[in-house]
Amino acid sequence: MKLKNKVAIITGGGTGIGRASALRFAQEGAKVVVAGLESQPLAEVAAEIASSGGEALAIKSDVRIVADTQRIVTDTISHFGRLDILYNNAATIDLEKSVQDMTVDEWDGCLNASLRSVFLMSKWAAPEIRKAGGGVIINTASVGAIMAWGTGAAYCAAKGGVLALTKVLAIEYGPWNIRVNTITPGAILTPNLERVIERPGVHDKLCAKSVFNRVGSPQEIANVAVFLASGESAFVTAANIVVDGGYLTI
Repeated sequence: MKLKNKVAIITGGGTGIGRASALRFAQEGAKVVVAGLESQPLAEVAAEIASSGGEALAIKSDVRIVADTQRIVTDTISHFGRLDILYNNAATIDLEKSVQDMTVDEWDGCLNASLRSVFLMSKWAAPEIRKAGGGVIINTASVGAIMAWGTGAAYCAAKGGVLALTKVLAIEYGPWNIRVNTITPGAILTPNLERVIERPGVHDKLCAKSVFNRVGSPQEIANVAVFLASGESAFVTAANIVVDGGYLTI
């Protein structure tokens, strides 16, 4: 098992990429903490892991709130006694407005969920990972960090910030034996995307943006996350692994 006896926090862990990653981490032997806004999907993920013989803890929380981000880490340490892996996966993709139509509160909400949360969770988690002898931080970015689109101002800015912050954290936490990397997904069939592709023509358009003529699955992102969380990537840090089916090439 690639993650045997490791303890991992996954934010946004109840659905989509977070859920798939939690299940894969558990399959590889990790004890998993799933954090997110809704209790029910978190409980379902934790129960599925437990039913397969693994260990999991569900923490209802909002990564936009400072105290909640601190609580995720302290509850993890209280329950499992250590922390080895942080996967900053939580974000919001619901805000699609031009700069002129967007309110300041909407801008702040998107940046807080998708970028400030990475800063906060990393700030509290890194000292605990250091105590464990080192480990891994994985951040979720997006092709929107590299190729912008109209009405994506807040989301694209937040994900671009994630790419930059990842490099800084890799420099700062390297001496603590903590590797920090980014996964940049393309169009992945999460519940959020499922709602979007119900619009006429959207599914075909997204498929056409892949050299494989399809969208990706959350499991395909989870597989990359396992690689980055494991010793197989021991010399990989400050990297951005794009998992987009060729989206950025077309």
